[in-house]
Amino acid sequence: MKDDKGRKMVSCQDAAKEYGCSMRYIRKLISSGRIGSELVGRSYLVCLEDVRKISGRKADGRLKKRATGFKSG
Repeated sequence: MKDDKGRKMVSCQDAAKEYGCSMRYIRKLISSGRIGSELVGRSYLVCLEDVRKISGRKADGRLKKRATGFKSG
């Protein structure tokens, strides 16, 4: 399903499965306004593009490489 702006929208459960996080985390992102969502009936649909930005995964689902070689302290 797509929203008015043409962005792909999926259920919280589908977004959590695809990006390896919990539904609770997805709902937390919705309530904080960090990802776009729409209320349809009693369920939220979230924007996949926003979840990709937050989750640290590339568009094809692979994890982004993290910086290495830094020492704390």
